[in-house]
Amino acid sequence: MKHKIANIIGIALCALFLPVAIVNVALAVKGSIAPEKVVTFLGYGPLIVETGSMRPEFKERDLLIVKEVDAGKLEKNDIIAFYDLKGVVVSHRIIGFDVNERGVRLYITKGDANNVQDREPVPAARVAGKVVRIIPDGGKAMEFARQPLVMGLVIAVPLMLWFGYSALAKALARRKQKEVAAQTDEPQPE
Repeated sequence: MKHKIANIIGIALCALFLPVAIVNVALAVKGSIAPEKVVTFLGYGPLIVETGSMRPEFKERDLLIVKEVDAGKLEKNDIIAFYDLKGVVVSHRIIGFDVNERGVRLYITKGDANNVQDREPVPAARVAGKVVRIIPDGGKAMEFARQPLVMGLVIAVPLMLWFGYSALAKALARRKQKEVAAQTDEPQPE
């Protein structure tokens, strides 16, 4: 019975840590391929807030979850992540719309804490996604998790626990077989 419970716990730990490890590795690989882009996994990506331009909605070191969306479906008051003219990712609120001389829809944005709207309207091509979740102080945890040592531990510790548990379970099973064999005077299997 103890063996079954320990086996279930081992499987549960692997089931918990394996997806985290896979997502971390996928985000790290995608981030190293295109470091200037918002890195997404299954259409969602994390962003760490670096300025206070959207206070009180969110603050520095909060974690934003951005969802890739059809830019044509964005509405007034949506908070979007977009690339400014220098390629820096900015997360501001849509306060209005405009259309340029070519008929392209533009988003007029503004940081909640700013007194004026952003200088340049944002075309749909520069929209990275819509902010769908704000995790207060989650950026601190994300920065910690991005450290190579931590990423290695997230992958290595569950694997070591699983392999260690498997080796221990096999050793205990062999020991029990030997004890049973000694009690029944049967030859021991190798």
